[in-house]
Amino acid sequence: MDKQLYYVNLNPISMDTINPTRVNDGQLIEYEIEASETEKKALEDLLHEVQSHDVELGNLFSFRHFDDQKGDRDKNEYQRGLNDVYEALYNLGTPETKSMIKEIHLVNNDQ
Repeated sequence: MDKQLYYVNLNPISMDTINPTRVNDGQLIEYEIEASETEKKALEDLLHEVQSHDVELGNLFSFRHFDDQKGDRDKNEYQRGLNDVYEALYNLGTPETKSMIKEIHLVNNDQ
C-alpha cells in the first residue's frame, strides 16, 4: 500500500479538501498526513460528513435553530465528528502532526 503526503486544514469552507501540496496560508493550520488512496478517501468522507453537520441547511430556513435541545444535539454531534477527525488525523499524521495534536490535548487517552 503506497502512502503519500497530504495536507489537511479544518477551515469550515475547505474542510473536506485534502491537498497534495501545502497551501501556505498563515491563517490556516495544516495537518500533514501520510495516507493510502483508501485512507485518504475515508478521511475525505469523514470530513465531508462533519462539515455537513456544521451548518445544516434545513435549520437555516426553519425555526429549529430556536430549539435549544435540537441545537445542543447538533453541537454534540458536530463535536463527536470533530473528535473523530482529530483521531484520524493523529492516526495518519506525521510525527509533527501527532505532536501538534498532542500539544492541544486532542488525543483520546481513554484507550
